[in-house]
Amino acid sequence: MKTSYFALTMLALVSLACSLSSALPPQGTEPTADVPFNPASEPTVQSSTVEAPPTAASAPVEPAPPVSQCQNPYYPVAEGATWEYQLSGTTSGTFTRTLTAVRADGFDDQDVFSAGTTRQGSWECKEGALITLTPNSGAAVTAAGVQATYTIESNSGISFPANPQPGQEWAQNIVYLGQESSNGVAIETRNVMNVSCKAVNIEKVSVPAGDFEALRIDCSTTIDIFVSGNLVFAFTSASSAWHAPGVGMVKSSGTSNMGATEIVLLGYNLP
Repeated sequence: MKTSYFALTMLALVSLACSLSSALPPQGTEPTADVPFNPASEPTVQSSTVEAPPTAASAPVEPAPPVSQCQNPYYPVAEGATWEYQLSGTTSGTFTRTLTAVRADGFDDQDVFSAGTTRQGSWECKEGALITLTPNSGAAVTAAGVQATYTIESNSGISFPANPQPGQEWAQNIVYLGQESSNGVAIETRNVMNVSCKAVNIEKVSVPAGDFEALRIDCSTTIDIFVSGNLVFAFTSASSAWHAPGVGMVKSSGTSNMGATEIVLLGYNLP
């Protein structure tokens, strides 16, 4: 398989797994116990009855809307939200990320690269924590002469915590099966992805979209690609990404066994 094909696929899948607003569901008030009324213990007092004047009926109280499971301070989730990024390094160009659909417990996103590659994927949300590529979802990558669809075999861990703090660590393991066609040649793959991340610190970041105070997150990623049970390619990378509250990822920089890549935010639109 051609290196260029791997580059396109790896770029799209690593972008899906590694790039990644926040309120946990509100705690209910504690119920108060009912105190039984004991007539024998209460004194009886003869008094005249004074009737209070009638009061206007109060308007019905509208129930509060449910809190979305997807609210995360470092990854705004709103249908139609878009982010435009500039790529440089091993691969150059731009891409636009769009949240194409949002549910109470998940959302779908899409990356469209200027080189002609498109990636689509689904996420699950659990009290603000974001999980990409869940077993009941999938992903797709399309490019010139390339069509790939992925079915998730297993997924453990999380992609992005509900409210990451400096020093916090997390990890994710995904096994996904690929049906790939490159220039008419069909290929079936089994892919194993491991991602380990740590929130480092709040840092100042300047990108074309502006200046931000952003949380730096360091991640290491490995993707092993198997064909007919044989390991045919092993991708490894170490990267840092900066996420600004209420904005999302504003910058990413990393190196891999395929070269170095930097991503910066050009602009964004949050409905």
